[in-house]
Amino acid sequence: MRTHASIASPARRRQTGWRQRLAGLAVLGSLLLAVAMGCQHQPPRLVLAVHPWPGYAYFSLAKDRQQYDPRRLNLDLRNFADSAATMEAYMSGGAQAIATTTIEAVNICGVAPDRCPVIVYVIDESRGADQVLARQGVKDLKGLADQPIALDRSSLSRYVLSRAFESVGLPPPVPSQLRFLPAAAWEAALRRGEVQAAVTYPPRSEQLLRALPLKTLFTSRQLPYEILDVLAVEPELLERHPDAILALIQGWQAARQEESQRPTAVRQGMAKYLGLDPGQSLSALGGIRYPGPQEQYELLDPRQNNLPPLLEKIRKVLYANGVIPANTPLPTTVDSIAQALAKTT
Repeated sequence: MRTHASIASPARRRQTGWRQRLAGLAVLGSLLLAVAMGCQHQPPRLVLAVHPWPGYAYFSLAKDRQQYDPRRLNLDLRNFADSAATMEAYMSGGAQAIATTTIEAVNICGVAPDRCPVIVYVIDESRGADQVLARQGVKDLKGLADQPIALDRSSLSRYVLSRAFESVGLPPPVPSQLRFLPAAAWEAALRRGEVQAAVTYPPRSEQLLRALPLKTLFTSRQLPYEILDVLAVEPELLERHPDAILALIQGWQAARQEESQRPTAVRQGMAKYLGLDPGQSLSALGGIRYPGPQEQYELLDPRQNNLPPLLEKIRKVLYANGVIPANTPLPTTVDSIAQALAKTT
């Protein structure tokens, strides 16, 4: 019996050892499978470039309030000082998506045609928020002929100024009139009379009007349906990760919806983002209109051809001002995201 036991014991030990190894391999396999499954379900990373503007602030507010679906989107939100910096980020490949104007979208296509974006959503329309502000001694826009004017390096400012001059029969301002100054320097330049006017928008316009007795000579209210802010993305991003773009806009919409329910809290957050006091932010919001679902579809549906004529007009104005070449391609538009949004609401 002792001999039988002594022979069987090693066999049992070998069987036990194999079972333990097999069990260990099974556990390891399960872990590897779990890791693989987890990697497959990692949400795509989306880098969005924005700068201070009320319509774009909702992207930041939605991130602060965790209103983006983490299963569908890993948002890397990059805040820049101005629209020129956001353009640089997108054109260099540092961002896959950009919140910008239709004017800058056309400008991108002229400067970096290989980065020409697709417009997937209309964020808002400027109805008075973009402004030409002048010193008290300037009576009207004709009084700015041959006068120095402060503006940033964005194509939006050049566009607004050119359209303002056109509205009173003036030719586009000549290069010698333009003073490309940092926005922080505009107040001092206006105060000293180094410039007679500035092309501006919130929050900087709010700060200038609070600091100086300026006259409003022209606003985007005089350009209805012309100054649109949009979400523009890489064509590859739209092709590979349309649901991430959908989740991005749904988060933006959630912040907008929260504002209708808790206006004070959301506008305080927006004012903080824009560097304004809560009371001052309300006037900044007055010159901005947000298109509804039906208008989104009408603007973005290529078959209805509503946005392309505007983009063509922008191309002509920017070309006339020497901003882009004549053969600049135009951004394309798609209504697939707008249609998906309509189905989820």
